[in-house]
Amino acid sequence: MREFNSFYFESFSFDKETLKARFVWSFDSDYFFEEEIDFFSDSFFIRDDLNDDIINNFLFSLHIALWISYYKSFPTKNLYVKSWFLDDNQINFWQKFYKNWLWEFLYTNDIKPQNLFNFINDSDLIYKKIDFNIDEKSFIALWGWKDSLVSIDLFRKNNLDYDLVVFWKTDSIKENCAKLLWKDIYLIKRKISQSLLELNRLWNYNWHVPITWIIAFCLLFASYIYNYKYIVLSNEKSANSWNTFWQWLEINHQWSKSLEFERDLRDYVEGYLSSDIKYFSILRGWYELKISEYFSKNLKDFFWVFSSCNNNFKIDETKRLKQTIWCNSCPKCAFVFTILRPYLTQDEIISIFWEDLFLKKDIQKTFLELLWIDWIKPFECVWEIEEVVLAFYKSLSFYEWKNSEVLEIFRKNILTKYDSLYFQLLEKKFATISSDDIIPENIKKLIKK
Repeated sequence: MREFNSFYFESFSFDKETLKARFVWSFDSDYFFEEEIDFFSDSFFIRDDLNDDIINNFLFSLHIALWISYYKSFPTKNLYVKSWFLDDNQINFWQKFYKNWLWEFLYTNDIKPQNLFNFINDSDLIYKKIDFNIDEKSFIALWGWKDSLVSIDLFRKNNLDYDLVVFWKTDSIKENCAKLLWKDIYLIKRKISQSLLELNRLWNYNWHVPITWIIAFCLLFASYIYNYKYIVLSNEKSANSWNTFWQWLEINHQWSKSLEFERDLRDYVEGYLSSDIKYFSILRGWYELKISEYFSKNLKDFFWVFSSCNNNFKIDETKRLKQTIWCNSCPKCAFVFTILRPYLTQDEIISIFWEDLFLKKDIQKTFLELLWIDWIKPFECVWEIEEVVLAFYKSLSFYEWKNSEVLEIFRKNILTKYDSLYFQLLEKKFATISSDDIIPENIKKLIKK
């Protein structure tokens, strides 16, 4: 493992002809990382009044957001900011985000968090927020998961115009979804630094990066240059739930999908970037069970193309799935199967997963983790525990317990503890759509209608 003393935010630049942004960071101003993000599209039109100061203001925030991919190789105490000046409010904002972002990484690698994230200004350059006009258009982030398809369907059914945006790379899942929707995809292309891959080969630290955070700041800039007011995500209420505790802080694998994150980001954007661009999740008040029920009833045409399995989206292309879009072995596959099972026939569930996972032996331990029988919730974008319990309960009628080891364990360890009233209350809870969100009122009224 190669060791370093300090991390530096070196510089960023933007070419208005190619719409390519370039970002540079380093360890000790000696080991450099250079990343490129390409915002160009020949299917969408940029605004004709691009302002250099506004561009730099957005790109500075993106420069600070992107660095996490590189900093995690060897977390250092001091962070020297050479590309801009951070005021105290900004420092507090970024420190909070980094803590919540990196807590899972630090926990997994047993790295003590004390004295990390010490920002030191090495520049007196300041760009202040400049307001600008923006059109009433919406970007919806397309993942190819059931959640984003439900968001899109809500817009379609309410005759709200939208365009699809994808970050980093597209794939057959997203492309097939877009074809069924008769929509073009705006693709923001990312080229990460080869220096990072070299450090990974030297066995430096490596772990999951909450990509939603990076996507948020990329979409904010894209919304400015392409003149879109609304950035629509599909993060649900369950994303607010934590996984475990460590060092007196909750670890939430989905923190960058939580309502707390969206509110903090809204305040930062309104204070430093734009008073008009709105970033929000249209499904914020929905539980996973409600989303799954809606998807199962209204989006059957997408059963054969959608997938939530993260093995489709690995950076290392040699580790991605080749012949199928579900691995049927990971926590994500187990969870999506569980949450959809109550609403689908046997033929429908088999048409998606090609097998019945409740009857599959080598994934039984993962199902027990979903039920918290093994206590620690997997570090994946999954559920509230009671949602899984209710989904298991609602699925029992499809099976004889003796045919499924995991359902037999559920019956013995959980079902015997509760009466029917408990499950009725759960049913009512998860069918309710919460109004605790930051959805703009004009959008919310149309969706409710």
